[in-house]
Amino acid sequence: MKIRKYLVIFSFVFVLLAFTGLLIHPSSENKPIAKKTWIFFKDKGENSKASLFLADHEDYVTELSKERRREKNKPVFTSLDIAVSERYKSEVEKTGAKIQNVSKWLNGVSVIATEEQIRSIKKFHFVKKTEDVAVGRTLPDLNPVGLKILDAKTAFTDSSEDEYDYGVNGESQIKMLGINKLHNIGYTGRGVRLALFDTGLLMTRDVSSVDSSVSPPETTWTEPVCVHSALERVNIITSYDFIKDYPFAGITEGGASDEVRQLDHGTKMLALIAGYAGGELVSPAFGAEFLIAKTEIVDSEIVAEEDNWIRAVEWADSLGADIISSSLGYKEWYPYSVLTGDSTNIAKAANYASDSFGIVVVNSMGNIKNIDIDSPDTMIVSPADAKSVIAVGGIDDNLMHSTVSSTGPTYDMKLIMDTMTSSLDSFMIDLRSLFEDKNSFIDSLIMLEKTGFRFKPNICALSEWPYTVTDSAEGFNYTLGTSGAAALIAGGCALLLQAHPDWDPAMVKKALYNTAYAPYESTEPETTFYAIPNLAVGYGIADFYEAVMFADTDEVHAIESSALLPPFPNPYSISNSVMVIPFELKRTISNLMLYIYTLDGKLVYYSKKTDLLPGVYDSPSDAFTWNGTPSLEGYSFSGHVNPAGDKKVKPGLYIVMLQTGFEKTVKKISIIP
Repeated sequence: MKIRKYLVIFSFVFVLLAFTGLLIHPSSENKPIAKKTWIFFKDKGENSKASLFLADHEDYVTELSKERRREKNKPVFTSLDIAVSERYKSEVEKTGAKIQNVSKWLNGVSVIATEEQIRSIKKFHFVKKTEDVAVGRTLPDLNPVGLKILDAKTAFTDSSEDEYDYGVNGESQIKMLGINKLHNIGYTGRGVRLALFDTGLLMTRDVSSVDSSVSPPETTWTEPVCVHSALERVNIITSYDFIKDYPFAGITEGGASDEVRQLDHGTKMLALIAGYAGGELVSPAFGAEFLIAKTEIVDSEIVAEEDNWIRAVEWADSLGADIISSSLGYKEWYPYSVLTGDSTNIAKAANYASDSFGIVVVNSMGNIKNIDIDSPDTMIVSPADAKSVIAVGGIDDNLMHSTVSSTGPTYDMKLIMDTMTSSLDSFMIDLRSLFEDKNSFIDSLIMLEKTGFRFKPNICALSEWPYTVTDSAEGFNYTLGTSGAAALIAGGCALLLQAHPDWDPAMVKKALYNTAYAPYESTEPETTFYAIPNLAVGYGIADFYEAVMFADTDEVHAIESSALLPPFPNPYSISNSVMVIPFELKRTISNLMLYIYTLDGKLVYYSKKTDLLPGVYDSPSDAFTWNGTPSLEGYSFSGHVNPAGDKKVKPGLYIVMLQTGFEKTVKKISIIP
């Protein structure tokens, strides 16, 4: 009986151990656990002398990046641009560690390595330090709601007569930011390049050709096409999947449900920046160019690793991005004490992008998970904490602070607040009394930011139910979260840079801070406004029209109508290459036609452009051009060609007419030998 009893007990324990995974089989191998780790180097090894590196690598900084840096009055080459040492990377790889990403700005590599491999790497004389790669985990924006929410929305209206029909569901998010007024004078983000860091995009592409003569075969793809009709006209320059290290951030697996879910968030954010469906959704920067970076994985949470974001920001710099729109944040990984704006790796990279290279970096503040539990010192995330990042908070349709929008302070601001003998609100009232006007007050606060006295969020937009697309080809609905607010602000910044292409990020922030307006702090029992800036709404709600007009307003060109601009050179010699015939458009134009006539009314030239966005078209690449050769299908030019026999028109005066379907404008041009 005892033996049987012991056997029963033994069997029970055996099953329990097996069930809980505690039973260790003699044949099992205890494989060392590898993790993602940063390796930072002390210097750049054989590349350390910047002058020598630049001499040997003249094209290392791309022309697109140089062009933006010159425009923002930034150095075209800095020590940050020097490549990471190949010798150092080789030595790291010899330990068995696998390099994942390389950052020249941070002078380091991220690797997958075991503890033993990390110990070996630390012994190298050129290694400065090692750190675990931070992982950010955030809740996705809340699920869409039924359109019945419209009953609770209060449309933001103004007195302007708009060129575009924003739709009853989408007009508030545009008009509260003054973007409709900029659309009315022709600003759509044209010529501005914006990089979206998110979960990818619901877009497809097809195989154009396969070159089997090389190994491996090289595939040429068609231009990507967005699935949603409101995004069909978005100008996507290129994309990259930094999760899979693959040069396409769209549908690659046939559009399976998991893949659609992965790409959904990024699609919604792009639509808030650049969607265009007249009468339904017209977003701020539908005329801009876009780089799509897939930096985040969608599971039960949105998961992002900081090295992918850092690699993406250097990629965006190389491709000439003017703006980065990002909605990720690291809160759980980093202790609050390092959220000082320049301590985390991702904050450092964001600051470099802005301060050294002139890229406007926009990041959401993040959403509060448990409104009644989270305290202010757990709300700030990185890189929203970064000193040079525009951190975007949220408001609702009633222009009140959104209860889901995270607030400050950053840790460096908290340390200052701890030394105050009065409340922050009282201190700000006393400080404001020292200045005669708002602008001088704001300018003084911008100067104080260097000391750590700074407000996060910096600016606000609609986060409670902005209107955007769904994952179907024709669907629209609302979303919730500061990601949407950040997308709207990034789109507005594109209009700001179109108007002022030479403004650097510091000037963009200065204009936004000085022209933002205060949200309501309460509406019952009486209406009160926030004293701004503060730690809930920053400097207030952005007004992009006022920001464009903030300084140097003489350089802001308002497009009053669709019309010809003066052709050049004029007179035009037929021995030269081409005459450029520029124009400007106030609204989108389906068919734009150019006619050139002799003085006696005979047509000698005709050309056409289709599907044009508002803006100024004044470069040879996008304006009309003419080399003096008659051209009109089905028309005889007998008697109107140059008698010299070179098939150019005769010297003399000609009439140029531009027709949009709405307007006609004419200019005279002179042709000389």
